[in-house]
Amino acid sequence: MTTIDIPKFKFKNGDKVRKVGGSYQATGYIVGIAVTRTGDVRYVFEFEMFPGMLHIFNEGQLELVEDYVASFTHG
Repeated sequence: MTTIDIPKFKFKNGDKVRKVGGSYQATGYIVGIAVTRTGDVRYVFEFEMFPGMLHIFNEGQLELVEDYVASFTHG
């Protein structure tokens, strides 16, 4: 079994972010964070316009929406 260092995360659960670049842009929320077996960070993004619709992005595809205060809570 290979061990990896856990990287620092650019975003946290509840952050409002914007998907940038590519063929579309969208606004949504970080609802999960994962680290691949090789140590790459991925963020689970829930679309604001389509609640429940999730995509997984790397941090280069997302930017923080600065004027938003997260109110995300568990349970």
